Amino acid sequence: MKNSLIALAALACAGSALAQSSATLYGRIDTGIGSEKINGASNTQVFSGQLSTSRIGLRGAEDLGGGLKANFNLEGTLAADTGVVGGGNGFFDRQSWVGLSGGFGSFKAGRSDTAFDDIRDLAVVNNLWDSEFSPTKIAYTAGVGDYSSRASNMLRYDTPSLGGFSAGVSYALDENDAQKRDVTAYNLRYRAGALDLGLGFQQQKHEATPASDREYTALSASYKFDALRLSGGWQRAENGAGLEDDEYSVGVAVPFGAFELTAGYAWSKSETAAGATSAKGKAFSVGGTYSLSKRTRLYAAMLDGEVENGAGAITTDRRLFALGVRHDF
Repeated sequence: MKNSLIALAALACAGSALAQSSATLYGRIDTGIGSEKINGASNTQVFSGQLSTSRIGLRGAEDLGGGLKANFNLEGTLAADTGVVGGGNGFFDRQSWVGLSGGFGSFKAGRSDTAFDDIRDLAVVNNLWDSEFSPTKIAYTAGVGDYSSRASNMLRYDTPSLGGFSAGVSYALDENDAQKRDVTAYNLRYRAGALDLGLGFQQQKHEATPASDREYTALSASYKFDALRLSGGWQRAENGAGLEDDEYSVGVAVPFGAFELTAGYAWSKSETAAGATSAKGKAFSVGGTYSLSKRTRLYAAMLDGEVENGAGAITTDRRLFALGVRHDF
């Protein structure tokens, strides 16, 4: 009887400890087959991460009491077609941070998405699922080029929601005395019912010369109707050489039963400091998914777009098509 009581007490203590902290191994495997044609050169291949990036990670939290929690996340890109994790950017190239959260909001330190990335993701949440099929992948490559979605050596703070409003700021240190390579980002967001609206700014002083420094401003929104979901956004990209891009995207997703159809369009125009058009980009995409379960989806999608220079000559002509399956665990 005494031994049984001791065993029960040990189990109770272990259960209490487990209830206060947790760690979860998770992942996503997205593999498909298709073809990509760039400037006339076509290639059929097995893809990884076309609907969304394949990944593997470990995340957890510990309840510290009084509403305070310690959190962490370690996550690496998984090339599902080859088995390589992290590529050349380290094993946990997507997320590697530790932080605290509570009534004050949340703070984290390490490598993670920038505060600006939340707003840009909002613009394409119903625009081919923020995937490799998103038309921004082509249209926004004209002129200045698109932003960096995550950064290392970063500190990030996000406020709690107050009446639907929230804000975030992130700052990534360059840790290099030879040149300035900091990344600073801010966001302001409002969420109420079916509406999600956000404004973001990001400054990337992480190029070799001041003329290559970049700044991004984005206004994004999504809205859920009874029968469909819309998302869209405007982005301005500028660099230190005076080049300025105005970029737009719009997307729609229509779910019915286990199926979801989505389509998107994006376009951009780049101008020099003198006001002359230097480049234009446009792209269209359409696709569909079928949910076999809560964790497994089949998908098919295509992307078609081009970039031209100021004289109207096409410099990039790209088409992508793939069929695949995505499984979450």
